[in-house]
Order: sequence, then structure tokens, then C-alpha cells
Amino acid sequence: MAAKTTNLRANKESFKPLPPGFYTYHTAAESPDQFRLHLRVEPDGEGILVVNAATVLHLNQTATEFAYHLIQGKDNVQIVDVLSERYNATREVLMHDVQLFIDQILYLGRQNDLSPSATIGFESHVFDKNLSAPMRIDCCLTHRTLADSDDHLLVSNELTTGDWKSLLTKLYNAGIPHVVFFGGEPTLRHDLLDLMAFTEQLGLVSGLVSSDPDLKNPAVLLPLIEAGLDHLTFSLDPSSPEDLQDLSNILDQDLFTCLRLPVHSNRDYHDLIRELQDLGANAFNFLPEDEFSHANANQLQHELSESGVVFVDDMPLTYRFHDPQPIFSLWDPDSQPSQQLVIQPDGSLADHAGSQNNYGSLLHEDWSSLWSRVMAGGVA
Repeated sequence: MAAKTTNLRANKESFKPLPPGFYTYHTAAESPDQFRLHLRVEPDGEGILVVNAATVLHLNQTATEFAYHLIQGKDNVQIVDVLSERYNATREVLMHDVQLFIDQILYLGRQNDLSPSATIGFESHVFDKNLSAPMRIDCCLTHRTLADSDDHLLVSNELTTGDWKSLLTKLYNAGIPHVVFFGGEPTLRHDLLDLMAFTEQLGLVSGLVSSDPDLKNPAVLLPLIEAGLDHLTFSLDPSSPEDLQDLSNILDQDLFTCLRLPVHSNRDYHDLIRELQDLGANAFNFLPEDEFSHANANQLQHELSESGVVFVDDMPLTYRFHDPQPIFSLWDPDSQPSQQLVIQPDGSLADHAGSQNNYGSLLHEDWSSLWSRVMAGGVA
């Protein structure tokens, strides 16, 4: 979803950039339209706005100013009073743009099944921009998989619930709006529901990458949604009847769901994708089964994208601790310049799960120390 807000021309003589920082807002208890806002203002005046801990909006400078003054408690007239001194525009134009922005926020606040990221006015930030923090952090809760859930050696290096809450608080204080929990298999953590609820309490958008068939049981999935889960990437093998059975129990929920499918070189997936769309899938992610399947997956994704099928390629890949074989992906960082850093099960910050090189431990250091190493291109 992309919403556009007019880029207004500022009066250079009176223009002063907004103070960079992280700002929060909650509507008054008596307001008929309840919503929560978390705004991160970048040094260049652009911003990131989280609505109801469910969707991250990438804002241009004008929209960032609208959000900033709204969070400061100003009404429409007061916002226009401030902006009329800053921009070469009539009060009528400013009032129209401010009301349009607020209407967009109200609309998003009432919706379910929203994409976890949207833009207002410009494309998403890229990683090499001079940002104060990344757009998203991926949290690898465990290296355990459903096949080795009793491996005590893997469990021994995992953070405690309290440790993860401490790390999530540091991410929130740094203005990072979005976290994705993955593994291994994150549902093997007994505290996943607790961590999801804590993430919602902070106001972060939260995602989950899983292949746990138990999520097809509403008794397992619904508590996660009620705790604050915003989007799910669910891995399945369409060649297995057991994988497709009861899938509607996931796709019927008010939850943005991306289905991750292995793609083979000699199989056509058009009919399957249409069938899964009809069941309620919001998006797809193709993983080529091997290097020979890569061309088929690329062509298939291109054809389906042209017909309106949504693909999400930047969700983290499941890390297989005991399996050194590579997982093939269609994600191309050169053509889609974005990067999400990973917090490993021991609390270290790295470029990807399983990396032996890291930027330090977020458990024992503050975020600014680790981020300065990331931006400098160094490791701890």
C-alpha cells in the first residue's frame, strides 16, 4: 500500500529542521478513534511512523512534520498555523493536506491484514543512508528446529526471557520500529507468547517466520495474534498433503500472511498460487530448491507479479545449525538495496544468522556502540 502526501516547498528563510528523535502518542481516552503512534524523525527531516504497532509508514519531510505536530497535541488549525509560516502554500491547501494525512492514519488504524510496511511520499529508506538506526531487526530466538528440539547444547547458548525483553527495550529506545522473530523454529521457545506481548506493549511491529504445523491449530495461533503478532511468513511444502491440510485455519485469520514455498525446476505453480490466493494468502516467498531451480523461480515470480500477486523476499531465512547446505533465495540486495541485521540467540548482532563475525553483544553494550561499528563496517 502506498499513500502520497504533497511535498510542499519550504520558505528557506524560516525553515528549521525538526529535532531528530523518537516520539510517541496515544489518543485521549474519550476519543472515538483510538490509535497509537510512534514517530522517528531522522536528521534529514524524513521519518518513520508506526501506527498501532501494526504498520510502519515511511514518511517524506512534509508528512513527518504533520505527524510530529499531531504527536505534540496540536489540532488541525494549530498544525496549519505552524506550517503556514514554513511553507509557500495557502491555508486551504495546508488544511486539505493535513486532513488527508489524518484520514490516512485513521484508515490504517481501523484495518486488519495490512502489509507491515508502507510509504507516504517516497520509497523506503535504503541501508546505506545515514540513518540513526535500521528499519527492522531480525531476532533469531533459537537455532533449534522441529527435528532437534531436545538438543540441550543448542539451548545452553540461548538468552533468557528477561534478556530478550532487555534487548527489545534497547531496540525500542533506539527508534527501531519493526522486529521479526525467527530461528531455527521460534515456536520452540516457551516464552514466544510472552515476548510477542512485550513487543506489542512497547509499540513495535512484530513478525514471525515459522514452519510449525501447530500454527494451523487456532488454539495455538490465535493467542499469538491477540498478543500482537502483525504478520506471519509460514513455510510449507505444497507437495505434501499434510502441509496443505487445515491451512485455511491460518489464512482465515486477520493476519497478513506470506506463504514460503520451495520451487523445483520442473514444476508449474500457477494454479497452486491462485488456489492459495483464493484461500486468503496475502503474499508469497519462493525459495529455489537448488541452483537449477533458480531460473524457474525467477520467471514464475516475474509472471505472477505482473498479474498482481504480491511477493515478499526480504524475510529472514531459517537457520539450520546442523546443516551446512546453503538455502537459495531470490532476494537480490543489489537491485533491492536493503538490509536487516540479526540478533543471534546469544544476543550478538550480526549480518546474518550463524555468522561467526558480529558487531558486539547487545546484551552487554548499548545500541549506539554497536550501530557505530555497523556504519563503520567493522566487527567487534
